[in-house]
Amino acid sequence: MLNKEKIAVIGMGALFPGSETLEQFWENLMGNKDLVSNARFEDFGADPALFFHEEKGKLDHCYALRGGFIRDFKFDPTGYQLDADLLNRQDHLFKWSLYVAKAALQAGGYYRNPALDRCGVILGNLSFPTRYSRQVLSPLYAGMAEEVMETLSGESIPVQASRTTYPADLEHTLLSNAPAALIAQALGLRGAHYSLDAACASSLYAVKLACDELHAGKADMMLAGAVSAADPLFIHMGFSYFHAYARQNEMSAPMDIRSGGLTSAEGAGMIVLKRLSDALRDGDQVLATIEGVGLSNDGKGKFLLSPNPKGQKLAFERAYSQTKLQPEALDYLECHATGTPLGDKTEFNSIADFFVSEGLQAPLVGSVKSNMGHLLTAAGMAGIIKVILSMQHRVIPATIKVGAPLRSDNGQIGPDQIITNNRPWPLKGKTPHAGINAFGFGGTNAHLILSAFDTQETALPATPAPVTEQRLAITGMDIHFGDCSDLETFYLSLFSGKQHFRSLPPERWKGLENLKSYLPAFAKDLKGAWLESYELDLLRFKIQPKEAERLTRQQTLILKVAYRALQDAGMQAESSASANVAVITAMESELEIHHRMGRWDLSWQVNRALENAGLKLSEAREAILAGALKDAIFQAFEDHSPSEHTGFIGNIISSRIAALMDFTGPAFTVSSNENAVYKALEIAR
Repeated sequence: MLNKEKIAVIGMGALFPGSETLEQFWENLMGNKDLVSNARFEDFGADPALFFHEEKGKLDHCYALRGGFIRDFKFDPTGYQLDADLLNRQDHLFKWSLYVAKAALQAGGYYRNPALDRCGVILGNLSFPTRYSRQVLSPLYAGMAEEVMETLSGESIPVQASRTTYPADLEHTLLSNAPAALIAQALGLRGAHYSLDAACASSLYAVKLACDELHAGKADMMLAGAVSAADPLFIHMGFSYFHAYARQNEMSAPMDIRSGGLTSAEGAGMIVLKRLSDALRDGDQVLATIEGVGLSNDGKGKFLLSPNPKGQKLAFERAYSQTKLQPEALDYLECHATGTPLGDKTEFNSIADFFVSEGLQAPLVGSVKSNMGHLLTAAGMAGIIKVILSMQHRVIPATIKVGAPLRSDNGQIGPDQIITNNRPWPLKGKTPHAGINAFGFGGTNAHLILSAFDTQETALPATPAPVTEQRLAITGMDIHFGDCSDLETFYLSLFSGKQHFRSLPPERWKGLENLKSYLPAFAKDLKGAWLESYELDLLRFKIQPKEAERLTRQQTLILKVAYRALQDAGMQAESSASANVAVITAMESELEIHHRMGRWDLSWQVNRALENAGLKLSEAREAILAGALKDAIFQAFEDHSPSEHTGFIGNIISSRIAALMDFTGPAFTVSSNENAVYKALEIAR
């Protein structure tokens, strides 16, 4: 592992709450600014008060409205290799990603450079609804509500779709699986490009996989970054269901024992990477060097949303196995610390256990989330860029709002280590060294080691691993394609030439087949090898019956197929304890998730429709009507539990497999349209 060459960071781009440039970001950090604000109409697509309820777990409501929001950003669609009007029609997800990618290349001196022929991009991204995808699909659910109201009342009562003013339409609006591809096309990158979902560890996963591309010689330069641009209403509803937020009247502060939970945020960040020897040869400005990145999964744990010190420690160990640096060399550790009491305490205990031994000085710790909230997929980017700027200025900005500092159980990490005032870089040796933690849902862990660049340092080119010799052995398989529920039926279909095309089963339309005017004509008899039903061993997969009914089918089907493939390979859950096995799943966004958005929009649509039609109902009758319409679009339950909501989190698809088998290798999903399967295989190699 130690023969791998260091990777140089030569450019950065950032778009964070209150910051459109690196300079603004640094000024905000040094000014100890609180960049969190309350949601506005444009964030939720309606008055946020419609969705607020102070009680936790209230159906169709969120109990917190705070967030780190991008405000007043104006995207310039010119200067890219794609039509400006096309780019201007895209969601913030794409605009923010393009903006930081372009800014990073400009900062590194490679914007519109021929070297981009050997450059790729790996982008962390949540596979959730966006503002634009919500608007594109909103007419479907408004149409369903309209027809139900007409049936009930006997007269036409138009229901207004999403009230936002984005130029979003089905023909021109891309969905969340394509931002990396758009960056590659718009900036002329010819290397590998794909999006991944490793939840809140996505940024560091993107960096690790980009480093792998460089170490293997498959690219000479890589963009690595992440974007957090899911629909804010969806994010706030989801975290409210998980009880992860602090209430509106509670403190939300990383590393403070009084904190009631996290605050979510949005934005994007990107860095440009090259092999250090190439960067020095080409005269690039080296901002910092990456010593190593360790990835892990918790494997078996108490629950998919509960952090596990075992998995965090594994990420630490794997990162330091890639460098000659010892853990005690770390001057500073940018923590994942989000403000959730359990998560912050678990992280402090992991740090104390790994980085502090008798007679050794603990690293100082801090969290940029205290300034602007938790950027989810892009959180690691905010941490990396903060640390690099801190190394350059030899100053670490304060972690703000900490009045009652958290302590590890053994007291090794506590008030003396938390940086609560701006202070000079605490140099232990000749060169600053720092770590960045990123932990995500499903036990997804990452730890990255950064060093400041010593201008006297030289780098001998390392010989990239010969890609052609890295052959994979396929040792187990399983499938479920349409009616082909196993390998035997699949083989017989191929052998006999059997075709499985038929009309889409009615239940798959979820009521849309009854729409008079909103269902496209081509969909009336849509042919395909559709999946109708499959058996699921709930006991084997440790899924409660109620949860199984409410999970997206993506998660349960792949769990079944993966388990049988592992059995085919001779692996059993009982014999694979803590095995360093990675789980990489090709996945695209499940549009079914938008049913929830359609349900929530009815919170204002019913009232507006009745008002426009000149109809008046009592408050109780209107609530009954709204409830019936909501259930017609998406059946939700007052007794919902956090476990059922993990069913729409992309990376949980892989994490469920890792948890079932106690695999501790990295577990995440890859999105690259029809190429995603081949990307997953290449990443595995």
